[in-house]
Amino acid sequence: MSAVPLVSIIMPAYNADRFIAAAIQSVMDQTWTHWELIIVNDGSTDLTVEVVQRFRDPRITLLHQTNHGIGHARNTGMATMQGTFVCFLDADDLLPPRSLESRVRLMMEYPGVDFCDGRVILMDQRLERELRHYTPSFRGHPFHELIRLNGSCFFGITWMVRWTPANQRAFNTRVSHAEDLIFYLEMPPTGRYDHVDEVVLTCRRTAGSSMSDLEGLERSYHYIKDWLFAQPARTTWWERRRFAWRIRRIMSGSYRSVGRYGLALRALLTVPPGVPPQSASSTAA
Repeated sequence: MSAVPLVSIIMPAYNADRFIAAAIQSVMDQTWTHWELIIVNDGSTDLTVEVVQRFRDPRITLLHQTNHGIGHARNTGMATMQGTFVCFLDADDLLPPRSLESRVRLMMEYPGVDFCDGRVILMDQRLERELRHYTPSFRGHPFHELIRLNGSCFFGITWMVRWTPANQRAFNTRVSHAEDLIFYLEMPPTGRYDHVDEVVLTCRRTAGSSMSDLEGLERSYHYIKDWLFAQPARTTWWERRRFAWRIRRIMSGSYRSVGRYGLALRALLTVPPGVPPQSASSTAA
């Protein structure tokens, strides 16, 4: 590893002209300055490209593709990245100034740590009201903890990943939601997860959140369920059954929270079929 590791930041952008300048500026304000920001314009029809082009920093690369979705856009960015570490930033979110430095330094000190997280603040769209403050609590090999869906090490696409050949994965493009969870689950089981006691991401709740397409979220959860049941060597029977029950409870509560009581009951009592399981290696662009 070089004395000053390069951090690759992958930012998909689709019609993000309202927020993307703030997201880019949060990268520019990082105390860790050895980074590259790869922005993938996912077929935007607004002023996203024009806003990005106002930033003249040579560390920023702008790529273009037709609209294929966030997982495909992340894969496009990762195909060109050069970093020792990689993290992901959505175009409406922000990195606090020490987000990169705090995690890079921990991973440099502990070579066995492949995934580093931190605290996350979920804010409303105007960044005026805090909706949730997430603090990870787990340290160790994360696979079995991830499938518990208890929030001890998973809030979303918040991890910094040591980009070794063994860890290099693509995002599964057959799901519309929870592609970040699948991405983490497909990482080698030998990697260790750790976290810093600092806020590493400010997440903005916008209309495009998963709660705006609960059916898509439910299908994606059941895809993961089918994926787990298709490889019993990695999990116990009890872990797979618990995951299936947990997603029923999550989806039932999500439907109930928006007044869709019939779907809430259906989610709790039935197990709708998911998309046929397929690994990311054969679905990535």
